[in-house]
Amino acid sequence: MDTFAACNKTSSESLASLSAETTSKITTGQGTQSAPIQPSTIELYERFRSYPFHADRQFGKGLAIILGHPDVPASEAEISRNDDLILQAKCFYFSRKEKMIHPINPVAYKAWLEPDTTTKSSLEIIDTSEQPDVSVTGIPPLARNLDQKPPPACQEPAYPSSFTHIVELITTGQPIPGIQQIPDTVLTGHDTSSTKPKRRKPWEKQEAF
Repeated sequence: MDTFAACNKTSSESLASLSAETTSKITTGQGTQSAPIQPSTIELYERFRSYPFHADRQFGKGLAIILGHPDVPASEAEISRNDDLILQAKCFYFSRKEKMIHPINPVAYKAWLEPDTTTKSSLEIIDTSEQPDVSVTGIPPLARNLDQKPPPACQEPAYPSSFTHIVELITTGQPIPGIQQIPDTVLTGHDTSSTKPKRRKPWEKQEAF
């Protein structure tokens, strides 16, 4: 815990020294210079990204103190690192050097560095949602209606799948599925004699007179 606290204290003191050195350059003989107009965010980020931190000896010395080797300036590999500590030191130093009222936010800058991934994913979502359904819209309404099968009114009997199967069932004497079998015999016990009088023919009525 003592080592971690000492490291944090050293980093804070190093950032403070960077602030003091850059502030001393801003101050002139009788007073401080007026703060310049803040540039746009994109222009500011472009200037920050193109700033030659490798060639700035003052930044290299201050970064070396933060990294724990004040006697040796920070190497090019250390300055090129993308971790949060190096980025925070760069943002702090650049903001002081450019006399910015509001320093650069490292989190916002990192989000700006990778806009292509977010933009691409957003465009893919938009393209997918706006893409018409070719399988539906590309077919005329009449063709779509013809393609749709009407719901069955009732359960249809399961007929044999082929004519060969039907022939086989007939030749072997097997019942054909779906064909109702009607018996060829008269039901006994249900035959009754007619009680109505027999109708006469026209000539039979004339003979009666």
